[in-house]
Amino acid sequence: MQKTECPPTRRVELFVRTELPAPTQRRRTAVETRLQELQCNGVVDEFEAATWEKRIPLRGAGACLERARYNEFADWASETGACLSPFFDVRLCYSTETGERRRELVLPAMCLAVYEDGELTRVAPRSEGGTPTSIGDCLVALGTDETPASTGQTTASTAD
Repeated sequence: MQKTECPPTRRVELFVRTELPAPTQRRRTAVETRLQELQCNGVVDEFEAATWEKRIPLRGAGACLERARYNEFADWASETGACLSPFFDVRLCYSTETGERRRELVLPAMCLAVYEDGELTRVAPRSEGGTPTSIGDCLVALGTDETPASTGQTTASTAD
């Protein structure tokens, strides 16, 4: 069998609330611009932005992007010793239309997720040991990281 070197890949996902105040819209534009720069410099292979709601029911029928992503982020945080609270918060919410009270997950205005070879490696915002890590901190760390191709090689065996 012939061995082929496959460079690691780095993908970044930016999640943004559907409705943002003007200062946060400007911050979103700055984050997207920085991600494009990192992509042009070869630090990030690809990035995409997706919108999510401000809050979602903790339980409910059907899968939704927000709940799936939160569960993925929570699993990652549990494995790495990070904490997503208070950036992701659970609150008792009341509907004036239906009178219903339910627990809902309140999502941050923006969230960044970094994947290396398809595996989640960073989430911002978060805290570790009481020290918060913002999206800006995460972008700075990405900018000072080596490019994915120079951080090591993954060897894949191919058939002749």
